[in-house]
Amino acid sequence: TASCDPESGCVYEDVDCEDDDKCYEYECDDDIGCLSYLIDCDDGNECTDDSCDPEVGCVNDERDCTGSSKCFEYDCSPEHGCTKTDVHCDDYDVCTDDCCNHDTGCEYTDVDCDDYNECTTEECVSKAGCVYTQVICNDNDACTDDSCSPSEGCTTTPVDCDDDNKCTDDTCDSEYGCSNIFIDCNDYDYCTIDRCFPCSGCSNQPVDCDDYDECTYDHCSRNEGCVYTNVVCDDYNMCTNDVCLSDSGCEYKDVGPCFCDDDNACTEDTCDPTVGCVNINKVCDDSDPCTEDHCDRNHGCIFEPTEC
Repeated sequence: TASCDPESGCVYEDVDCEDDDKCYEYECDDDIGCLSYLIDCDDGNECTDDSCDPEVGCVNDERDCTGSSKCFEYDCSPEHGCTKTDVHCDDYDVCTDDCCNHDTGCEYTDVDCDDYNECTTEECVSKAGCVYTQVICNDNDACTDDSCSPSEGCTTTPVDCDDDNKCTDDTCDSEYGCSNIFIDCNDYDYCTIDRCFPCSGCSNQPVDCDDYDECTYDHCSRNEGCVYTNVVCDDYNMCTNDVCLSDSGCEYKDVGPCFCDDDNACTEDTCDPTVGCVNINKVCDDSDPCTEDHCDRNHGCIFEPTEC
């Protein structure tokens, strides 16, 4: 501020911009004058509630993250703020039902293993849980069916050894029980398929020796069974390739003009059905006395001029 003293003249005193409110920062600008800025009280910690008290300045009070449920563990992370995680109530005992009560916390009750079945005995094993052991209903008579009724317990009824199968002889022995011995339907003929049908008994049906291969002759021997003899595909023509294809049989394909090519330009190459390839030398004669006639195996006939 500026003032004038009669004795000393002009007097300039610094302006005091400070105020009692500690929530602001103060300064003085030569052009504008006093300025105040609100203090940033954010301490970057999500676990505090940040505020400003005019008398003391910034206040960073610890945030209360506690909750009312005993099924959660409460904590605070400076980065994320209040957190809660499920309380782990598993007592690793499969013979208890584990749950969490929000008012009292973890609760454990015994597992009820009763299956209301007279055919089992039950117990609970801490590692395996409910274990049901089947009641053994055995009267030591193999000719009775020993069974168990869930409501009554063990019962026994005579065994019916009839398997309704005409392919077996059915009997029962008190020590060994039912015996259902298969009938032998073998007629010792390799050209029949010997089978037994439960409804009708033995069946001896002819063997089908067809191998669906046109390159074999198919027949059946009583002592050996199916016999397959290879078809011979020969048309006695030296100028064909004779092959046999399983789906169509013999095929005779012309060998073609390249088959008899002896790579010699001085021969005429042909194929004779009786003897096969024939390579006859070319006659290089142009009937001109003024040329010398000869043959080159790479280029064929050459006629070179001479002096006449």
